Amino acid sequence: MKEFSPVISNKLYIQIYNQLHHAITSGRFKVGDKLPSEKELCQIFNVSRVPVREALCALELNGLVDSVQGGGVYVRKQSGTDQELPQDVEPQDIIRARMVLEPDIAREAALHLDDESRAALREICSRMWKEAEEGIITKETDRAFHLAVANASGSSLYPRIMELVLGAMEQELWELILSRTIATKKYRDQNNLEHIRICEAILEGRADDAYAGMKAHMEMLYERYWSE
Repeated sequence: MKEFSPVISNKLYIQIYNQLHHAITSGRFKVGDKLPSEKELCQIFNVSRVPVREALCALELNGLVDSVQGGGVYVRKQSGTDQELPQDVEPQDIIRARMVLEPDIAREAALHLDDESRAALREICSRMWKEAEEGIITKETDRAFHLAVANASGSSLYPRIMELVLGAMEQELWELILSRTIATKKYRDQNNLEHIRICEAILEGRADDAYAGMKAHMEMLYERYWSE
């Protein structure tokens, strides 16, 4: 499609969003029209699937399109309340940061666990077992687990870093993509099991296993986000 041009550099999803936004608001795509598929948009913009998915979710959050499960993305009637695209931290940047930080944090937690942190992790681990039995995974438990691991590390800086990372996740774009990829029923049980294994390794002081478990968990987080 000659209306679109390949994008380069950082914040790819914002560039893709802007081009699609213009195509819709200028009338290139009219109400009810189906946008090109994710695969087609990847080829058009010469990018991977991730920024395309992020751009489409941003369009949806801004009320420009509707996503039909298995049926594509369609232009919706405009409400006249279109807002600027929020300049939040890009979701894949969050995952990349977590891949770098959290395995080391888990290892440090296993090495420096004190009685207070041990009690907190045991409570969270018990909560995770209960959620696993019920086939659910809650954002609150997930957040509490990763923050508790940071608190157990013996570092005064790691908890502050994790608060920053977890705070970056409090955005609509992250929540929408998460609900359609990582947090789907397909992955819930596996996510819970990975959390529990990491928690148990930390509680038992198995630093290498805690590191390896968190590293694998973060890699799977990235893979699920990237390929789903």
